[in-house]
Amino acid sequence: MRARRRQLSRAQRTAAARHFARHLAPLLRPGKRIALYLPHDAEADPGVIIHRARQRGCTLYLPCITHYRRSRMRFLRFDQDTRLRTNRYGIREPDPAHAPDIAVRLLDLVLLPLIAFDDYGGRLGSGAGFYDRHLHHLCRQRQWRRPRLIGLAYEFQRVTHLKSAPWDVPMDGVVTPLGLHTPRRAVSKHGDPC
Repeated sequence: MRARRRQLSRAQRTAAARHFARHLAPLLRPGKRIALYLPHDAEADPGVIIHRARQRGCTLYLPCITHYRRSRMRFLRFDQDTRLRTNRYGIREPDPAHAPDIAVRLLDLVLLPLIAFDDYGGRLGSGAGFYDRHLHHLCRQRQWRRPRLIGLAYEFQRVTHLKSAPWDVPMDGVVTPLGLHTPRRAVSKHGDPC
C-alpha cells in the first residue's frame, strides 16, 4: 500500500485532496474542533481540508508525540503561525513549548492517516499504536460520542477485512476520492464494536 501511494503523481494527489475536502465539507462548520495530520510518506493529503476548515472558522489541532517508548501523543493547536518541528519519524508536528493542547474528548472530529482500511471501520496504521492509545476511551466508555473518527485514504487502500486486536479503535468512516464510506459494524461477543 505504501508503495502504491508513492507511485501516485502530484496531479493525482492534488485531485484527491480536493475530493477529500468536498466530501468532508458538511463537517467543516464554524467552531468545530478538528484534529488532523500533516502527510508523511505519501499519505492522503488533508491540505485542502486545512485551508477550507480555517476559512470556515474551525479550530485545528495536530498530533504531537510526547513519549516514543510508550506510544503517547497529544493534540496541539495548529494555527497558521504555529511553530513546527520534525520528530524522529520525519513527521512535522507543533512545538509543545509554543502550542496549547486539547483534551481528546473536546474534539469534534479526528482525521486519521492509514495504510489500509476495511468495511468494518478497521484501520491499519503505521504500527506504533499512538492513535489507538490516545482514543481508547471510545472503546471503554460507549457514552462518549466524540470525537468522530474519519480516515483519509485512496480507494486502493480498501481491503476486504483487517484482523483487529482488542485495543484497536474502529473508525466512524473513511473518506476516499469517491466519497464517504461508513462501516458495517462487526459486533463482538460482548455486544460492543470495540
